[in-house]
Amino acid sequence: MKKSRLYVGISLMVQAFSFTIMFIILCAKKKSIAGAFLAVAAMAGTVGTYMLWQYREDEKAFEASFGEDFLDDEDFDFDEDAIHADLFGGDDAVQKDTDASEADFQ
Repeated sequence: MKKSRLYVGISLMVQAFSFTIMFIILCAKKKSIAGAFLAVAAMAGTVGTYMLWQYREDEKAFEASFGEDFLDDEDFDFDEDAIHADLFGGDDAVQKDTDASEADFQ
C-alpha cells in the first residue's frame, strides 16, 4: 500500500479536477446530476490530498531512518594514525632493496 499511495493520490486528484470541470459544465446547463459530480469531486479531492500527504510523511520517515541505519558514526570511527602509517610507510612498509642492480633482474 505504501508504494501505491503516490499513484492513487495523483489519480484521485486528476479525477477530482475532471469531475469539477464536469460540475461546471452541467451546472451551466442546469442539469440535476451536477450536484453528484461536485460531491464525488470533493470526496476524491479530499482522499487524494490525504494520500499524497501520507506518502510524503512516509518519505520523510524513511529519509530520517536511512541516516540512522546506514550512516552511524560508530561505523566510521577510524584511527587517523593507523591510516597514515599504512598509507605512508609505517611499521609494515615494504623495504626497498638499494643494493639491486639491473643485472639481478635479467
